[in-house]
Amino acid sequence: MRVLLVPSASIDLSSVELLVRQLGMTPTRRSDDESAIAAFRQSPFPLVLLGMDDEGDRIVLVRALRASPNGAQAAIVLVARPEQLEGLASMIDAGVDDFLMLPLDETAAMLRLQLAERRLAERPAPLPENFELDGLCAVLLRESPLATCITTREGNAFVEVNEAFTRLFGYSREEMLWRTARDLDLWESPIEQERLAARMREQGMVRGVESRVRTKSGELRDVLVYVGIAEYAGTPHIVTLFPDVTERKLMQARLQLADRMASVGTLAAGVAHEINNPLAYVLANLGYANGELSRQLARGAPGVLQPVSTALGEALHGAERVQTIVGDLKTFSRESTSEQFHAVNVRKVLDSTLNLAAAEIRHRAKLVKNYGEDVPPIHGNESRLGQVFLNLLVNAVQSLPSDGDAEQHEIRVTTRLDASGQVAVEIADTGAGIAPELMGRIFDPFFTTKPPGVGTGLGLSICHNLITAMGGELHVFSDLGRGTTFQVRMPSSREPIVPALLEPVPEYSGGPRGRVLVIDDEPLLCSALERILRPHHDVVFTTLAAEVLPRLEAGERFDLILCDLMMPRMNGMDFHAALHRLRPELTGRVIFLTGGAFTPQAKAFLERVPNRRVEKPFNARTLLEITREVLTSAG
Repeated sequence: MRVLLVPSASIDLSSVELLVRQLGMTPTRRSDDESAIAAFRQSPFPLVLLGMDDEGDRIVLVRALRASPNGAQAAIVLVARPEQLEGLASMIDAGVDDFLMLPLDETAAMLRLQLAERRLAERPAPLPENFELDGLCAVLLRESPLATCITTREGNAFVEVNEAFTRLFGYSREEMLWRTARDLDLWESPIEQERLAARMREQGMVRGVESRVRTKSGELRDVLVYVGIAEYAGTPHIVTLFPDVTERKLMQARLQLADRMASVGTLAAGVAHEINNPLAYVLANLGYANGELSRQLARGAPGVLQPVSTALGEALHGAERVQTIVGDLKTFSRESTSEQFHAVNVRKVLDSTLNLAAAEIRHRAKLVKNYGEDVPPIHGNESRLGQVFLNLLVNAVQSLPSDGDAEQHEIRVTTRLDASGQVAVEIADTGAGIAPELMGRIFDPFFTTKPPGVGTGLGLSICHNLITAMGGELHVFSDLGRGTTFQVRMPSSREPIVPALLEPVPEYSGGPRGRVLVIDDEPLLCSALERILRPHHDVVFTTLAAEVLPRLEAGERFDLILCDLMMPRMNGMDFHAALHRLRPELTGRVIFLTGGAFTPQAKAFLERVPNRRVEKPFNARTLLEITREVLTSAG
């Protein structure tokens, strides 16, 4: 498909042009409005991509394109930045169909371009106001790719249908002629048919009304309905066109999901950042207190301190569980670029997941756990396995009646080692089961048997992809009316499970002592860092980066700087730039503290600079080792 690209003074369309080429479209650039209008009039383009202009005068260009021959048939898509959102409403009123937002989310942008292409294919070409169907009947019925039928005006019986119509509904031409849509139950509901009939009576035509029809196999398809009256065989008949928009609706759902996931991902990254700041000093102080107490006990301190040590250890364990949850939020927001696979205790993952789902399960079924004693560790990732198990458990719960007797139903969780050496995890329910004709589709994206608005049809597809990525298999067995069993088969691990030990703050094993500056807007985190570093370095801290600049300009010496990346007023990126101007020899001695670089600028900055960074919440041993390495290499 040919695409006209018209950039503006403030919007470069290079990234959009790359996506256009990836989609197999052929782009043509024009640098100004006059040449764009001339090119469009000479040979109309099905798709036009315009860069938003800060002055807002692209309205003139849009109206000119729409007024050109075949301009009403083109799809016009605007490319804009977030700060230009206020001007989009007037552009849409002028005739813009859709927009892309910079910086591009490639997945959403490709979907929007594919959606624009699909809309073009669905738009029927305009017909003259007063046309005689007899002269066009052969072309309309035999050549049109759109499902088209001719019915009597009185009884709505089919007198002719084209091949596209029979393909859409699954009936042969002979099965449909002289029968009505009501005879064949073609509409999703009689109410829908009556609604369209009423509009036809009031307006004399129906143009582009979204509706749903039922095929011979019972499948529901989304269509647009165009209805008009024309002469056929010398008498008025009703002509109806049904462009099939089912795939487009699925793409719209996918686009909405992509937009929603992007928004939630951004929110998750922000939440993770806000939690990581206080969590960093909670973990640091607990680790410090635990380490000091452990050293006292090792020197033979009174036994009365042992319960205190135990309580501190439990608090530290709880804080580390919060750290794991925050890590999952960062993974969800695409902060993490890799998954770590290792030996996993599947029983522990199942128990944690069952705790999350317990409130849902107990109201609908008895929970039966049947864990095999000889089940070895599996090779995988705890977080991803927990996501899969939770999804399968929720599906099992939803298959059971919400108003039934919980004692009459059961959810059984089983683990065992099979003959091939794989670990099998089965989650079985006594619910409604799955119809045999649907079994082959349940792992397809967007396929769901749930009512509209209840499910996206992505859960099982995601589970299947996650298990496959870990080298496992996901199978389903079902007996309609009696229940369903999902079976996860994972390779067993040849490595032992390495427990996560709570390590006290280590004795410093060497390295140069230095004068360390700590910059962080959280005063309590500054205090925690000072406790960890004070035995080994001279520590100065501040909560405002801007206050440091006059001291640096005056020549105050620092051997190392620990600087938070995201701060109000002056952030770590701005401080690094100022430091480069004032004291360039110190830029390599900056270690960045980050609780989640969730802005595009922060991510790009961390990718660009070679400085070491410490993720919040941090491990004391890791922090001390990195400070030693930087001081040693700089010394």
